[in-house]
Amino acid sequence: MSESQNDTITVGAMIKLGLILAIYAVISCALLAVVNNFTAPVIEANQIAKANAGMKAVFADADSFEQVTDFTPSTDSTITIDKFYLAKVGGEVKGAVVQATGPTYDHATIVLGVDLSGTVTGMQFLALSDSPGFGLKANDATFKVKSGTTFYGQFAGKKVADGFTAGQTYDAVSGATITSKGVGRIMTMATFVASSYLAEKCGGVAVSGEAPVVEEGKLFSFEDAVVDINSNYKAYDGLSVTEKVAVDTKTQIHSMLLQQGALVKNSKGEVVEAAISVSGQTYSDVGGTIVVVVNKERKIVGMRVIALADSPNRGQEAIKPSFYNQFANKSVDQDFRGGTDYDALSGASITSDCIADMVKVASYSAAELMAQHGGLKAPAGTADYTLNNHYHEE
Repeated sequence: MSESQNDTITVGAMIKLGLILAIYAVISCALLAVVNNFTAPVIEANQIAKANAGMKAVFADADSFEQVTDFTPSTDSTITIDKFYLAKVGGEVKGAVVQATGPTYDHATIVLGVDLSGTVTGMQFLALSDSPGFGLKANDATFKVKSGTTFYGQFAGKKVADGFTAGQTYDAVSGATITSKGVGRIMTMATFVASSYLAEKCGGVAVSGEAPVVEEGKLFSFEDAVVDINSNYKAYDGLSVTEKVAVDTKTQIHSMLLQQGALVKNSKGEVVEAAISVSGQTYSDVGGTIVVVVNKERKIVGMRVIALADSPNRGQEAIKPSFYNQFANKSVDQDFRGGTDYDALSGASITSDCIADMVKVASYSAAELMAQHGGLKAPAGTADYTLNNHYHEE
């Protein structure tokens, strides 16, 4: 057999093999299509049944649920309304079931029911990724809060109009205040969206007030921070803004640097406060800078963040009052430990602890400056303080 004949046979065999494979592929696709036609409705029905079972857990009286998409979205960028269903009995709307996701210590997805009277019919977790030792107790059927129920079970029967404030309108999980408060924020937004829709379109009770306000944060200049800290402080009359003083901006204090210093005087020209700004490492490589104002009694009048390059919706929460106001009225000489002396930001423990370390360094330095102008001197041994030093693991 010649070489050309051999090549012709090889090409013919390859064409034949290609045709066979193509036929197999067509038959396989056809079979898959037939199988899918049979199984897709079954899968969809199972998914609907599973979803309905979950919704029945929070709205037991309903016999059907209708998904709608024309609801008002969350006004909080950290909380999402994932799904919205009308809960019906005999085809008549009796309330709504909402699935919502938001930050806790990490994140949680909850499903809750609200009836036409503005009462929560139930709440369940679909997902909770908080710490096993404490945060996950919120979804533990064997763990009971003060009222004797599970954490999630206590919300059934609560009025939306009463709000959701940990320690006031519902019991927090001991040792998991961040998780507890985070759930309250998700509940607040989800119940507002549900109640608003029911009031507008289904004859539900009117929702009082506006949508929950997303707490705004802002960065300050050094001077504006001192002014803002003192804006509601009535202990002194006629405070002047600042009188700048020289500080050592080159020597590191626990890996941090002093940036600015100032004295605050009253109308008589008496020094009543000292302000210090400190920069240091945070979650980002750029880090951040904070200002602390201290009075003569070695108490922190207030703290503000004036620079921060950390992640939005996590680290940037440090520029909001709910975080920085935690340090006001605390002693310069106490520790600042997350979970004990202040609540760390959900999902941003590095940012929180680093800023707390800056508050410690800045407040101690400000108190030393204040001591030079009539303030109390540091108690013996307090200069040997330790910090969180939480830099490498979130």
